[in-house]
Amino acid sequence: MKIKFLRIRSLFLILFSITCFQLNASASLNPLKWFSNNESTSKVIELKNNYEKESQGLVKKLTKLKAKENETGQQRIYKKILTNHPRASIAKEAAYNRGVYLFNKGKWKDAFETFSILKEYHPDFTELDSVIELQFQCAENLMNQEYKKAFGFNKSSSYNAKSIPLFLKYKKLYPYNKNAPLALLHSAKVAEGDKEYEAAIYSLKDLINSYPDSPYSAEAYFLIAHIYSEFIKGPEYDLESTREAIRYCEDFIALYPKHEEIGTIEALYERMLNALATNRVLLADYYYFNKRDNVAAIIFYNEAITIAPNSQAAIEAQERLDAIEMGIRPTTGRNFIKKLFFIK
Repeated sequence: MKIKFLRIRSLFLILFSITCFQLNASASLNPLKWFSNNESTSKVIELKNNYEKESQGLVKKLTKLKAKENETGQQRIYKKILTNHPRASIAKEAAYNRGVYLFNKGKWKDAFETFSILKEYHPDFTELDSVIELQFQCAENLMNQEYKKAFGFNKSSSYNAKSIPLFLKYKKLYPYNKNAPLALLHSAKVAEGDKEYEAAIYSLKDLINSYPDSPYSAEAYFLIAHIYSEFIKGPEYDLESTREAIRYCEDFIALYPKHEEIGTIEALYERMLNALATNRVLLADYYYFNKRDNVAAIIFYNEAITIAPNSQAAIEAQERLDAIEMGIRPTTGRNFIKKLFFIK
């Protein structure tokens, strides 16, 4: 009986130990527990106090320079605070005052980056709304600021490409701001003017996907369709860009049928369809003339007619089909029959 009691007791102790271990483990794995214990809280407070303590020397110097109305000296201290102690409470004043100072000096990029410190470390700053507006102005002002190439030659683009990173960062910092889609549109226009077409497409796709109901979405569709059309070197080349241009033309026509630029897009759409249909004709010609494969040729001629039934390519495709139906055999070389029936 005693042995049986000891066994039960041992089993109870084992089960109790396992339960305690599981409870402790679950507590340590619970993310909510990591930030609720006193140790973590004390570390955060200690870290914050260190920021304040380390910046005190600069705060005292700043107070003396304010008394002397030494603006240059104050800006020097602000810069040191932001470089070394951006999380300290004094950094709020430093970032705002230095940002405004740089803005007034026309240092658009530096002002933008300085204001960004407030969003990153002090999102509770009371004047953050005005800071956001100033940042957008920084990007726009830099966009319109003329800059020169090496040896003093003016850049051919009408926009300053150095503004692109600012617009993209603005959208990342303030994705729900009313100017976020406009920032992407500006970025695309600047990149297009600088012939950085991939960068322009990136911004336009981001605008279309992130802000489908934006008043700038129609212009985004319009621009991206034209940019893709610029990639096309001829119907014999890769037609991925042609298909992309067609896709965005179709989207524009479906979404904005009463837009003032609908005629322009429709003309581009017809041109892209003809380019794609011409490619099908060229491919069919290859099978018909070179491979003597009527079946493949007929497939691609019919595809050309289906893609753009009213195009010049469709007319040529139909002439080839009629010749095949009449039993005219394909020929090679520039002979009379080929010129008469097939060359356009």
